[in-house]
Amino acid sequence: MFLKQLLRPTNRRIRLLVGLLLVGLFCIQCTRTEAFRDSKFIVHISGALVGNISDDVAAKLEELAKTDHIALLEYCHENYQHQYRDYTCTLIKQERINGTLRPEQWISSKFMDEPFSVALKWTKNAPIGEQVIFVKGKYNDQMLVRPKGLLILLTGGPVLRKPDGDEALKNTLRPVNQFGFECSLENLLNVYRQAKAEGDLKESFGGYAEIAGRKAVVLVRYLPAENDYPACKTLTYIDVEYLLPICVEGYDWDDQLSCRYLFKDIKFNVGLGPDDFTPEANGLTPPK
Repeated sequence: MFLKQLLRPTNRRIRLLVGLLLVGLFCIQCTRTEAFRDSKFIVHISGALVGNISDDVAAKLEELAKTDHIALLEYCHENYQHQYRDYTCTLIKQERINGTLRPEQWISSKFMDEPFSVALKWTKNAPIGEQVIFVKGKYNDQMLVRPKGLLILLTGGPVLRKPDGDEALKNTLRPVNQFGFECSLENLLNVYRQAKAEGDLKESFGGYAEIAGRKAVVLVRYLPAENDYPACKTLTYIDVEYLLPICVEGYDWDDQLSCRYLFKDIKFNVGLGPDDFTPEANGLTPPK
């Protein structure tokens, strides 16, 4: 009888059980968040390279991915310079800063090569600034930043800041003046070349993947914990049609995610011009 009464469901017991269940689910989620960091937009696939490309290009990509990453990245860099002038996209980035893995950020992005121009608007998990415009040579090479939320009341409007100043680098590993595909290719090549010269470079073929539905070939690079290398393991996903790194992931020497930069919904050569990178065109007031 006592046991029957003890097990009889009551509102209080139900609330207690639901509470314990939620706590357990929260703990599991926290563990999974730290242990499993795969993006839902990255799917590794098996089989032959597929995509809307010629057999010759497919064969070249696969051969270089297996034998010579530097040559492949140089090929991509040359193609970029001949093919692309501007683009819009969504950048999804996540970075570990001072030992803490920050939340995934979503950023609506516009970019133009000449002059180097970037307009960013955070749509998820903005840091201290929710909009940024940077045009090389403008405002003494400073970026125009709209502070997030109530911070705008303290500043009285958008403010000018150095893109690679101490304040900016507290919130990002890659400042806005290093934005874009060409900078990514150049940064990758610089590290590859340094590691090769030092005799530290280990590279392998990572197979194939889909990045937000786009086909990619995967380059894997391993580096030792010396010479100020940025990561122990770096995965570079080269879009087989665009011939660009549409995703780059870095893992530190404790096998923790240190950074991920993923580009999706990319539209190239849409006709952006200087007028698209003014404060007014982006809903901002000019700096005082």
